[in-house]
Amino acid sequence: MDLITVAREAGLEFKVNVRGHEFSSDMSVSDGGRDAAPAPAELVGGALGACIAMMVQAYCDTCGYTDGEVGVSLAVELGDNPKRVAGFVIDLELPADVPEEKYDVIMRVAEKCSIHETLANPPRVDIDIT
Repeated sequence: MDLITVAREAGLEFKVNVRGHEFSSDMSVSDGGRDAAPAPAELVGGALGACIAMMVQAYCDTCGYTDGEVGVSLAVELGDNPKRVAGFVIDLELPADVPEEKYDVIMRVAEKCSIHETLANPPRVDIDIT
């Protein structure tokens, strides 16, 4: 697995670098940031949505369902005590030619994406101060 680095840009905005790809994360103005980029919780939601979309699109491509594209819309629900992502509400759009009898299979495919599995089976997190 490649190293991911995070470095401060300004205020609460941080630049994330993954295999030469860069993106930023910031907090909303009400949370003390400048709202210059998505908040970390939104990035988690984006990762989940992208993972589901990629897995389902690959399934649809393999099965020859080509009347439209896979799309995901989702909302991130935040919780307090402790402050966290409390849930996701996900709408999955499928190509028009996917038969309804395949929806259960597609749900299983979506639930097998690595981000969904990670959220269902939380990883160990080791933090070292250097």
